[in-house]
Amino acid sequence: MPVVVGIRFKDSGKTYYFDPNGIEALAQGDHVIVETVRGPELAKVAHAPRLVDPEEIVGELKPVLRRAEPLDFERLTRLNSRQDELLARCAEKIQEHGLPMRLVKAEYSFDGSRLTFYFTAEKRVDFRALVRDLARTFRTRIELRQIGPRDEAKLLGGIGPCGRLLCCATFLPDYARVSIKMAKDQDLPLNPTKISGVCGRLLCCLSYEHEQYVTVKSRMPRKGTWVQTPDGPGEVVGVNVLRETVIVALASTGLQEEFLPAQIQEAIRHVGEVARSRNAEGITPAARMRAERQERRTDQGPGRQGEKRLLRDSINNPDVLDVLAWLEESVEDPPLDLLDDDVLDLLSVEPSDSRAAPDRSPSAPQAKHSPGHAGDLAAFPGESASQSSAPPSPAAPQRPRRRRRHRNT
Repeated sequence: MPVVVGIRFKDSGKTYYFDPNGIEALAQGDHVIVETVRGPELAKVAHAPRLVDPEEIVGELKPVLRRAEPLDFERLTRLNSRQDELLARCAEKIQEHGLPMRLVKAEYSFDGSRLTFYFTAEKRVDFRALVRDLARTFRTRIELRQIGPRDEAKLLGGIGPCGRLLCCATFLPDYARVSIKMAKDQDLPLNPTKISGVCGRLLCCLSYEHEQYVTVKSRMPRKGTWVQTPDGPGEVVGVNVLRETVIVALASTGLQEEFLPAQIQEAIRHVGEVARSRNAEGITPAARMRAERQERRTDQGPGRQGEKRLLRDSINNPDVLDVLAWLEESVEDPPLDLLDDDVLDLLSVEPSDSRAAPDRSPSAPQAKHSPGHAGDLAAFPGESASQSSAPPSPAAPQRPRRRRRHRNT
């Protein structure tokens, strides 16, 4: 594995890997001169030399030329001391060309062979003619870079609303991804002046504690839900994430009190145990209703309760179930043509004990136990009509039978 050293060109910049090139005792914070695609540059060691996997190296590994000397710092300071003059002359040229540009900063390279101007603009700007004019004026290589509001704040620096130096100008290597949802999750006021930084964009620090807020809120009841507390039931009106407490408006007094989630869980458990014990003793409304239903079933007698339900459970023949449904509705002409010949024969045979059973429905079909459907009709007492002692009535004309419909049993 190759040996590399981590290099940063700015305190808040990214870390790049360079070849130590045999320079020993490189420590974090040392200033060195490194070779880049734009020439030699002054940089600072971010990580001491170490072994890394080849997959972590992107592109060609440039070498570290030497350690920085005091003369290098003096030279770079002397070049950048003319920044105000450079910006003023460049602004004049921009006004002459009539370009919608706003200069931010001018910066020389370490060897003075390149001058870079940073500017902001609402749209893309065609500055090719301006570059040629600036090259004739300053007699050096000119580079113009268009940057955004966040890059502008990073280059110029400043103090944020919290009173500290800007994060992007001190330690943030990359801009954090922030959204308005992060402000909502942290219960911050959705006022642009409160949640925006000096760059006019959302504060980068909104992403620092967002994950913690989401994790803590997931363990607590949501706002608007009703919970049980040691002082009685109430509605959740707020959550204090920093103290990890729940603010509840009590239903009895209307006062807002603060409880820990453990206290709410203990109160809910205690109320549940009391409710179960009272239910077991029979002093709750649900228990009294169950007792009343049981008494009514007992008064009806064991032989009469649930006859129809037991009949439905014991019969498996769907045709017999259809006929029984028609008989229960007191239909004079049940659809006997739905049954096959065997079942019709069973229903037409008179029972042996016709005198003992009363005649409830003269037109009801007669039923008899059969080997195939003995359990179907035996479970329905009193429905099979017996033959009356009165003289038989004249036979009704037979209707043509319809074709039997096939059903899934």
